[in-house]
Amino acid sequence: MLTITINGFDYRVPAGTTILEAARSNGFYIPTLCYHEALEPFGSCRLCLVEVSSSFEEGGTVTSSCTYPIEEEGLFVQTETPAVLQARKVNLGLLLARRPGVECLQELAHSWWVDISGLPLLGDFNEACILCGRCVRVCREAIGKNAISFAFRGVERKVSAPFDQLPDDCIGCTACAHVCPTGAVKVAEENNYRLIEPWHSELELIACADCGVKVTPQEQALYLAGKLQQEEIPLEIMRPGLEGNEDKREKPAERSRSDLTEEGEEKSENQGEAEKEHRENLETGGRLLCPRCRRRRVTAKVGDLPGGKFSLSRISYY
Repeated sequence: MLTITINGFDYRVPAGTTILEAARSNGFYIPTLCYHEALEPFGSCRLCLVEVSSSFEEGGTVTSSCTYPIEEEGLFVQTETPAVLQARKVNLGLLLARRPGVECLQELAHSWWVDISGLPLLGDFNEACILCGRCVRVCREAIGKNAISFAFRGVERKVSAPFDQLPDDCIGCTACAHVCPTGAVKVAEENNYRLIEPWHSELELIACADCGVKVTPQEQALYLAGKLQQEEIPLEIMRPGLEGNEDKREKPAERSRSDLTEEGEEKSENQGEAEKEHRENLETGGRLLCPRCRRRRVTAKVGDLPGGKFSLSRISYY
């Protein structure tokens, strides 16, 4: 544990904790746009700036708090010095000049008394991407895919799929839309397809075997099946069935809820084979159940990153 002084108050924090995490855990407000607790720090928005020094009297260095790990004793941090506030206002003004129509930027400008009337508006009011990189990072770090990335440089820089076409690596999980702070990523489900813009993703939805509701793209279902097999997450039902092939398969013995409770966390000897069977059955048309049906539910969580886990939507299949 190391001692850090934030705005005159001393706190003990584990070594390696970032200044942003230490400040927020002790009740200090530091604004961020590119930071997300389930992703590695990026430091692109430059709104989390603080002043750091080795003594209270010494003039500090203005730096991003999300990328500054606490690795030495006795750091002095100030979150609202005139230099820090001025730097935040300048960076916010630059973001607003590029994306003047983004609501969260306008709210920050209003709360910080930033005059936007004299800003040179270089961007489109209808565009919302501020290049925070959350969508790119969650796709790569949490989901394990590379469906989107940064493209071009300077004022032409943007996030896009390869060659600005339908990405082959996209599974339609919509994680990019969930972490986007400005709503730049749009998701819609029309005519049995999940559409994700601006990546041009168009993935066909597969239906729940019980209620017939279109639940999820097959690419996402296959991906979750692979994660279950890889991470050896215990499954509630060990032998999945195929519609139309029930007579060719040995049906599992009926077990009551009390039996399952008594078994606790005990794993079956053939669990690895059963998990592999789940994936094979889904690839060949295995029956899929939506969360509403409540039967044989499987929850998959991916991305065990510092600060928390990122969860995909829950689906069930057998």
